[in-house]
Amino acid sequence: MQTGRAPDRVLRGIVAMLSSVVLFSLVFLTVKWLGPRFSLVQLMFFRCALALIPALALMHRHPRGLALMRPNRPLGHLVRGGFGMFAMATSFAAFQYLPAADVVAINFAAPIFVTALSVPLLGEAVGWRRWLAVVAGFAGVIVMLQPGAMLSGAQHAAAIGGALALSSALAYAVVVISIRQLARDEPGETIVFVYMALVTLATLPILPFVWVTPDTLADLALLLALGLVGGVAQIALTRAFQYAPPAIVMPFEYFSLIVTALLAWLIWSETPTRDAAIGGAIVIASGLFIIHREARRERVKPPSAP
Repeated sequence: MQTGRAPDRVLRGIVAMLSSVVLFSLVFLTVKWLGPRFSLVQLMFFRCALALIPALALMHRHPRGLALMRPNRPLGHLVRGGFGMFAMATSFAAFQYLPAADVVAINFAAPIFVTALSVPLLGEAVGWRRWLAVVAGFAGVIVMLQPGAMLSGAQHAAAIGGALALSSALAYAVVVISIRQLARDEPGETIVFVYMALVTLATLPILPFVWVTPDTLADLALLLALGLVGGVAQIALTRAFQYAPPAIVMPFEYFSLIVTALLAWLIWSETPTRDAAIGGAIVIASGLFIIHREARRERVKPPSAP
């Protein structure tokens, strides 16, 4: 019986990952739409405060229930929360300077950084094949960012956006490494809930000073949806890794580039730049190779979105 159900569970895992990808793409585009009218702090607050509702629902279904709210390693959660907040803030800001697909493509450099940082931070051994993939990934990042043109001042907005997106990818890499360490002692539900709670508590005292009242019901609905959709996307991501091995579902995460680019084209007639398309393809190929190599070593860990 288990053998007969295994393909069904893998299919459910892939469907859950694709659902997560689409929902997170909607979150990215909502941030880009609301960014010109609302501050980063307000967007981050709604993204995490409303996401606590789906997170609590997920915890309620767990055998340990709300006891999961109590973390075993508070200091580790603070480190994860700090880098996660920085990753979220820089990513949200980058959407105001670059096409949405470009930001997503640059963020795909995170697995490359994870591999490079796992040596000094985790003491992991990285073989020459994965180091070649890391070098190729960095080459893809250089193609996307075109540092020569940015340093010349010819692309001021692109320079700011590229620096923000790359900073977000680097911070997210540290987040993934910290999650690997936390996952030894903490359930995934606890990691997600504590992070959302930390961001909510950190942004709440600042919120009154930067608050902008939505002028329309549409903006209010989008602010509310920002957290609720993001929270449901996080649950779908969690379910994907419960149903299928990470090595099977993680490659589908790259589908978000296609979804984001298509939706951005439909909404703003926005298209990815040529450099982002070429560099993104190199980064994705490098990331897929790293996933393949880590899967063979049975060390692929499911990520958690910042």
